[in-house]
Amino acid sequence: MLLRGINVSGHRKVPMKELKTLLESTRFEKVQTYIQSGNVTFESDENAEQLQKIAETSIKEHFGFVVKCLVLTADEFVHVFNQHPYYKQGLPEEKLYYTLLFDAPSPEKILLLKEVKAAGEHFQLKEKTLYFYYENGYGNAKISNPIVEQKLKVFATTRNWKTMKTLVEMTI
Repeated sequence: MLLRGINVSGHRKVPMKELKTLLESTRFEKVQTYIQSGNVTFESDENAEQLQKIAETSIKEHFGFVVKCLVLTADEFVHVFNQHPYYKQGLPEEKLYYTLLFDAPSPEKILLLKEVKAAGEHFQLKEKTLYFYYENGYGNAKISNPIVEQKLKVFATTRNWKTMKTLVEMTI
């Protein structure tokens, strides 16, 4: 599960130890977190949609603010990780990013995103994931998560290649 927009610049603080305890008190088992940006692996017999609602409701009740949660099965997550076209081209891992979309964007919205002038920023859409290669790194990127959400009109959350790889390793 990926949480959107927490622990950014000291806002919307969700300590991972507290999140782990909270999730374990509901229907999540064998909960593990990775770094402070809202990365969670777990086991459950519930379906993804139910788990998303449970997590979002629990977080809102406990922390007092809404956090969008993206829940994928282990197989779905591994599939997303393995589809990165720029990794397959042998480009530097530290410049590869995944922006996972909560909903599929319309083709018209994708065209709006493609119109953003951003030298050295390349992306491809596959299913509900934007795969990025940032030649100059993510730190100064024009096409960052807020721009993706603004142009596509969908919620999104972005992770770097290393984080995605670690989460895959935690799920298998």
